[in-house]
Amino acid sequence: MSAEPQQIERVGKTGLKVRWNGGHESHYDWKRLRASCPCAVCRPATESSAGKPEEGGVMAPEPPASVSPVEIKPVGRYAMAIRWDDGHATGIFSYDYLRSLCACEECKPDQLMEG
Repeated sequence: MSAEPQQIERVGKTGLKVRWNGGHESHYDWKRLRASCPCAVCRPATESSAGKPEEGGVMAPEPPASVSPVEIKPVGRYAMAIRWDDGHATGIFSYDYLRSLCACEECKPDQLMEG
């Protein structure tokens, strides 16, 4: 089953809360979300077929601690785009990818098995 958000809301100046189909709730702080941007600028310049950086890969610089979104908007029914106050605006977070970033105690074992 694909991840589908039932509710997406900003939590003050700290982050994002998403309630998913199935009832799970994920919390993302802005800095971690910005650092997880999936765009070509932020991911390694080259990746192996396993999705691991190869030698020579380049990562974007660490986002500032106080980074926050200026705009969050849906992209079709499968993703959301975030425009950040550091000027970055090319990342599109698919809902499946966003769901995989959940770092709660319930989701951590799944992440360890994938990594």
